[in-house]
Amino acid sequence: MNLPAVALILLLPLLTPYSCPAEPAESSQMSSVTIGKLQFGIKNQERLVDQSTQEEHSLLDQLQQLDDNIAAHQGKIDVLKGKIQAQEQIIAAKDQELANIAKKNEALRQHLVKRLKAFYVMGKTGFLNVTFSGKTLPDLVLTQEAFHSLVSYDQALFKAYRESVEAIERIRQADQLEKSVLENFLADAARESEALKQAADEKNSLLKQVQTQKGLYTQALKEMRKAEDKLTAALSSASGAQSTQERGFALAKGKLPPPVWGEVTSRFHDPAGDDDPALTNGLSIKTQERADVYAVYGGTVLFAGSMRGYGKLVIIEHDRQYHTVTARLGEIAVREGDVVKQGQVIGGTGETAALFGRGLYFEIRSGAQAEDPLRWLQSGSLVLP
Repeated sequence: MNLPAVALILLLPLLTPYSCPAEPAESSQMSSVTIGKLQFGIKNQERLVDQSTQEEHSLLDQLQQLDDNIAAHQGKIDVLKGKIQAQEQIIAAKDQELANIAKKNEALRQHLVKRLKAFYVMGKTGFLNVTFSGKTLPDLVLTQEAFHSLVSYDQALFKAYRESVEAIERIRQADQLEKSVLENFLADAARESEALKQAADEKNSLLKQVQTQKGLYTQALKEMRKAEDKLTAALSSASGAQSTQERGFALAKGKLPPPVWGEVTSRFHDPAGDDDPALTNGLSIKTQERADVYAVYGGTVLFAGSMRGYGKLVIIEHDRQYHTVTARLGEIAVREGDVVKQGQVIGGTGETAALFGRGLYFEIRSGAQAEDPLRWLQSGSLVLP
């Protein structure tokens, strides 16, 4: 056997332990590290998904809170306006009372001045008056007695005059007090107006962020579609087994008056018609602020209040199958359970800025199925784009 072969035989046992047995242990260790990284990544992604879901839900919640805050401040302002109006009426009544007493007081003062002048011009009936007077003594005595009677009467007038002066002073003090109360009401109203402005600015800032940030915009779309699904489910539940009944509402197709007069900015199932891609089951109608909103047909109010994504909302059931949904109201004039007639005011428009679109939003549903409102409303009753 040659030397290289012997050397190879001797070295082979030394090389084998360092190459083969170590490989499985190293592979197992690397696999454990990889699995740990994957598990950490999955948990991290789950945490991010949960956080994203919370942010998604908080978007409309935050908007709802701002709407509630705005409504609360507006309610306080309306109450203060009533108090201010009542206080102004009290002050006007006090001013009129003061003017009437002052007028009577001045007439009484002029009367007393004339009496005093006449009395002092006549003077006392003494020796010289009797001697040099052209009147007889009985006439002078009668004149003197008449003046005594007049003086007694004038004493009562003086007393009345003093009382009227005191009354004027009391009314003036009361008037000043009422005016100070009015000033407090005005100051409270100014503070509430400033708070209302701040809340509105916060809402507009949030809406601007949604419109300019793609992530928030996508979240808002998802939330609005979820809100729409909830509304559809609620209407489907309200219709129930009575969804096959039809009465007068079905016969009024094409004859209904609009809920408000204005310009259509977003049409049925037309997300490209306006900046309102989320709510496409109805119409968005641009109108003036503080405009009255009417019931298009008689029915029963199923819901009147705020709903996430829709703002202030009124749902009216007509003939147990059809429903009208009027949203983004500035104020609501009806309550749940009210029976309304066609043409009755159910609310008014206001600052109706929303996540998507502006103006009044209006739907007509047959059960839970949305229908094109323009097919139901009178032709030419709204301005179309």
